[in-house]
Amino acid sequence: MLIESTSDLISELQERQLPSGVWVHEASLMNGSALVIAQDTLALFRRPGSCGDSLGNGFIRSVSIPEEFCLTPISGSRGSYVCEHKAGYVGLTEDRVLLITLNDVQLFPDKLAALKNQGEIVRLSLALS
Repeated sequence: MLIESTSDLISELQERQLPSGVWVHEASLMNGSALVIAQDTLALFRRPGSCGDSLGNGFIRSVSIPEEFCLTPISGSRGSYVCEHKAGYVGLTEDRVLLITLNDVQLFPDKLAALKNQGEIVRLSLALS
């Protein structure tokens, strides 16, 4: 009997529209929460789909991406920023990289910086409280 398992921390990706009309990329994480990636922000929500709640129910925290590191959506999409993902590695547009660990999400300017764990742009805690 073969047991299929994966080390991917992202179970699903979706484009979603916020109440403000802005399009974002929502990554459903294996712990049941959702990481929302916008052009200039990373945000954590309790569950997928919560980012569409105009009252902010389910919002936990967010961090702003500095202007010089803002993302551009994938060509032809409304709000897709994720180009590839495997385990805790997430390749984004603009050659940016997210590293997802059990405790945090870190944004780096490129793969080499992420590999060396140097030049972190922002960090978002994944604590649900």
